[in-house]
Amino acid sequence: MILLLFSLLLGNIPSFAFSASSEPKISCLIINLDYVNCTWSEPELKNNYSFKSRFTHDEILDCPEYHRINGVNVGCVFPYKKQQRFKTLNTWLYSDNGSLVTNQEHDLKEYVKLNPPFNLTLVERKDAELWLYWNVTDNNNCIESEVRHRTDNNDWKNTSPGTRSSFSLPFPSKKQYEFQVRSRISLSCGESKFWSDWSQSVYRGSLKPNNITVVLYAVGATVILLILACLLVQSERLRIILIPVVPNAGQNVSKYLASLFDNDGNIEKWLSMPKDLENGFKPNFTERACPVREYKMVSHSSSDSESILSNPTDLSTDYQCMHSYSSASTIAGPAEALPTQDSFPVDNPV
Repeated sequence: MILLLFSLLLGNIPSFAFSASSEPKISCLIINLDYVNCTWSEPELKNNYSFKSRFTHDEILDCPEYHRINGVNVGCVFPYKKQQRFKTLNTWLYSDNGSLVTNQEHDLKEYVKLNPPFNLTLVERKDAELWLYWNVTDNNNCIESEVRHRTDNNDWKNTSPGTRSSFSLPFPSKKQYEFQVRSRISLSCGESKFWSDWSQSVYRGSLKPNNITVVLYAVGATVILLILACLLVQSERLRIILIPVVPNAGQNVSKYLASLFDNDGNIEKWLSMPKDLENGFKPNFTERACPVREYKMVSHSSSDSESILSNPTDLSTDYQCMHSYSSASTIAGPAEALPTQDSFPVDNPV
């Protein structure tokens, strides 16, 4: 350190003083025991490095696939074999002109990250237990899993990691349950520092809406909005549907009365009286004037008197005249007394 300060004061700065800090850092991780992903970083992405790698006692390989950002190489993906996990990985970065930028070594035993568990399934058994099952990348004793669950969106509760791919919850309540699982390489196989990401949630209960139900709700809402838009275009029709017109009672009554009465206001037509009863109120008969004559009885001989009394010709004629009236009258008059011979005055004989 004293030598470095002395060199700085003299203006003689050695090249190794900034070489370590300016070199890009290479980080490598085994992904799901399938391949190795190495990335490097630098303050400014301006150098397009080339990458080479080799596990111990293996040959040096060029990078088969680069990660690029804005056309600049920032990482490399290359195959991996399971027995290579416990070997040392050597990596090299070269600049554009082919000069070596950095050479680093990596111990990847603890740098393994698995994919999240999948196919989570919930089963309710008759013994009042709720069982959760899942699958992992490699079904062996080298992978341990951790389960977390919560009810009604409360805080998570984590279980102790185990190598089983199942979990039971005794006597679950009627609340909503949400479960997630993650996994990693267990201690018996060289424990990894990295857990996988949490799996997708699986639910038990009714608070989680079904995807199909959500789609149906969305389609239904869209249809309703389209219908309302069409109705708004026809605003007058919408007003009639929502606020129906109140009928005019006075106008309807006037039309009804007009249909019952004729234009002259004849109530007899509305009453529809029978013809016979209507004619009964009208006088439709006339009485003929009949001449009235006074009879004098002249005393003659007995033979003459008998002849006079026995000939009521004039009297019969006057009687028929008095009773001659129209037969169309429906009101009968009182019966008239017929004259007798005793009612005629008779002169006493001289």
